[in-house]
Amino acid sequence: MRRLVLMSLLMTAPLAAGATTRASQRIDAARLVAAARAQIDARLGSERETARVTVVGMPEDLAVPAGTVTLGLHPLTGRWPRARIGVPVEIGVDGRVVRSATVWFALDLHREVLSYAGNVPLGASVASLKLVPRDVDVAAVQGEVVQNLRDVDGMRLRRPALAGEVVVREDFERVPDVERQERVRVMVTSGAIHVQARGTAMASGNTGDVVRVLVDSAEAPVRARITDRGVVEVVQ
Repeated sequence: MRRLVLMSLLMTAPLAAGATTRASQRIDAARLVAAARAQIDARLGSERETARVTVVGMPEDLAVPAGTVTLGLHPLTGRWPRARIGVPVEIGVDGRVVRSATVWFALDLHREVLSYAGNVPLGASVASLKLVPRDVDVAAVQGEVVQNLRDVDGMRLRRPALAGEVVVREDFERVPDVERQERVRVMVTSGAIHVQARGTAMASGNTGDVVRVLVDSAEAPVRARITDRGVVEVVQ
């Protein structure tokens, strides 16, 4: 009896293997690339006609179970545009995700952007900047390109800039309401008594921050809250 059972299993094993093979299908890598590329084109919008998009990494053909195949893509996240873009593609069969693969693209996207006309020192105000247009591959620029100076109005450079560099948002910082070593107006309130004095801020800060201020003729600094640009109020 045991011998008959063993022979029966050996005879049916090839049939089962053949059934497993017949129950699979192949997904061409080109189909995955096309789906991923369509998502990039949609994100580029009207710029897809001038952008250069190149496949730099693609998966092999994939084997998946038999059934109705759907390809799913998540929205592109992270900085945009960027030089390298990985687009994950989920392969679903009959409504269930069974495989995933990532297609990698290189992007070259030229735009006319603002650049510094000359070298600019640290701390220069936006109002003092001299800028010129320049055609660059914005996908290769590190940082968020400034399209209009109104976006950084009232700010100042947080680093020295060199002639020809693209103007990016990360170049700028907000001008503090009070800067270290700045002369400030000091307000002192005690009940119904209000006194004004002059002093020197020992640290930088913005409205709401508490900094130490050395009031004129005082021997030690006091704690004061910044209430406006160049104005502080002593904290009791």
